[in-house]
Amino acid sequence: MMNYTENTKYIDIINEFRSLIDFINYKDVIVEKMFQIIEKHFEFQAAGVFFNSPDNLEINTLELAVKNITIDTDLIENKFFQSMSEFKQIIKHKTELHIINRNTKKISVNNELILPFMFSDKLIGGICIFSDKDILKDEIEIFNFIINEFLSIFKLKYIYAEQVFKSSVDGLTGLYNRHQFDISLNQEFNRSQRYNTPFTLAMIDIDHFKRINDTWGHQFGDFVLKEISKIIQHAFRKTDIVYRYGGEEIVILMPETDSEHAMLPLERLRQKISSHDFGGKNVTVSIGVADYKNNNSASEILKSADNMLYQAKNSGRNKIVV
Repeated sequence: MMNYTENTKYIDIINEFRSLIDFINYKDVIVEKMFQIIEKHFEFQAAGVFFNSPDNLEINTLELAVKNITIDTDLIENKFFQSMSEFKQIIKHKTELHIINRNTKKISVNNELILPFMFSDKLIGGICIFSDKDILKDEIEIFNFIINEFLSIFKLKYIYAEQVFKSSVDGLTGLYNRHQFDISLNQEFNRSQRYNTPFTLAMIDIDHFKRINDTWGHQFGDFVLKEISKIIQHAFRKTDIVYRYGGEEIVILMPETDSEHAMLPLERLRQKISSHDFGGKNVTVSIGVADYKNNNSASEILKSADNMLYQAKNSGRNKIVV
């Protein structure tokens, strides 16, 4: 039977984790508070907190707190992500370092604990603890209780991120939607303006799409849209982000790329689509291209790409105009 002291300890832990719920949308705050909880209950020289995103394009960050700057953080990062990759291929990730103190006494972290957190067969995150001493301060029952509380917080964080992600994705094609494009275009323009780096916007329109729907039905039209979306996603870099702009129009944002260097992959894409078998039928696209260096605002770039697309369609279709 649990005594009064043990009961109080469990209640204190519950309250610690309940206080995190208010900050579920504030990653920096919740990470800092998680480190405080880990430090209270575990012996560590380095500890990490990692939230995995439902968005495969997101850069996932291992937040790593160290008490000793002699620790090989690269080794810890490699061990952690190698362990996580058993459950999901994490395409893009990085590590942010938090120095708790600057102890330079040479130590060896012989003890390690790496815990992935799963929810509905998805990797939602994980924590890691590295220490030169026994990691666990409390009994195993308390340990299991703390880990379950961590899991609950990770679930809430992932569910929230999943809802945000779903609200930014087009249901038919799986591409980012118009709202997300508007946000990204302004962000990319501001970034290029600040660092004087190029970026290119390509606007793609499926030729004679109304005729496709009228002739073979809207289900076939949906099939064409999904197929072209897949072709585009597989044809471009992970850094080139694809959006369904509306109807049969698709937009690609290509960071660090001017229009001259964008032409080769876009021409390959045009050819790939025109030679693709759409259920025994031929489909082509027209593409308008504009870049940052020739336009003074995000809206100007979009308007320029749209004008180039209009020229491509009016001059015969199945072509690219810059």
